[in-house]
This record gives sequence, C-alpha cells and structure tokens, in this order.
Amino acid sequence: MMKKMMMISQLHKVCTITSSSHSHESTIPHFGIFVRDRCKSGNLRIEEAKDLFNNAIQMRPLPSIYTFNQLLGVICKLRQYSTVIIMFKSMDSVRIRPVLVTFSTLINCFCEMGKVDFGFAVVGYIFKSGFEPDIVIFNTLLKGLFKENRVKDAIQLFNKITEIGYECTDVTYLTMVDGL
Repeated sequence: MMKKMMMISQLHKVCTITSSSHSHESTIPHFGIFVRDRCKSGNLRIEEAKDLFNNAIQMRPLPSIYTFNQLLGVICKLRQYSTVIIMFKSMDSVRIRPVLVTFSTLINCFCEMGKVDFGFAVVGYIFKSGFEPDIVIFNTLLKGLFKENRVKDAIQLFNKITEIGYECTDVTYLTMVDGL
C-alpha cells in the first residue's frame, strides 16, 4: 500500500504544474519518462496502467504515441487483450494517430484472443492509415492462424508474403515449423 502511495505521489509530481513559469507542455516529456520507467520496471499492475492511460488521454497536448504504445504493450503482456482494444478505440476517438507498433499490438491482441480475422481487418486499417504492414505483423498473423488450427490459411499467407517480396525472418520460419 505504501509503495502505491509513493507511485501516486510521483505521478502527481509529474502531472502537476508546480509554478507559473512552467507550461503544461513541459510536463509531457516528464510524464513520458515516468511511463517509460514504470513500464520497464516489470511490476506495473493493470490498475496503475489504466490510470496512467486515463491520465495520458486527458492531457493537452497529448503525450507522444510512444507513451501510449508502451502502455498498450505492457497491458498486452498482462494478457488484458480486451482492455487494449478498448484503449485503442479511446485513442481513435480523440484522434491519436496510431503507428505501426500500435497496430501490431492490436493485431497481437486479436490473435491471442482467437480472433485472427479481426487482425486481418486491422491490416486493412493499416493501409487506410498510409502505412504498410511489416514482417512482424505477418508473423503475428501466421501465429494467430496456427493458434486457430487454420494451417491451410497460414500456408497461403506465408506463400503470399514471400511472393510479394517480404523478407522472412527466423521468427517467420520458426512460426511455420512450429505450426506445421
């Protein structure tokens, strides 16, 4: 309990403007550093991660997408996949522009939930957003297909990505070997 109080106190210091000579904008980098450190600590719990996300989404100007990606990544590692999806929708509603890492995390959540088709829908959103999926995203989709026992679809996807010219990684090949 004492540790949580100390964390709240630290967060309060980061988020509070302490004098009139500081602009609100100067707290944004400090908040980002605080979030990074908490995410890297390995002991960030889901409630604290949600609180940090809720603080971040209300800040003006908004923190960088990197800060949001760190939080989404930790929450995904905590296997709170539906929470990540809800947070992504919240980010979209306040027009936080996702980057490829954001999409990759979202796709991973869908695949882990056994909803790889939603992951493929996100690929469409990636193209609409002006990005191109990378091999990491395709590796995640391959893993998701195998998880759903869709071996034929995984083989077709593998053939398609190699045909298009994506350079497969060791992870790609290991995913294929493990899945077959």
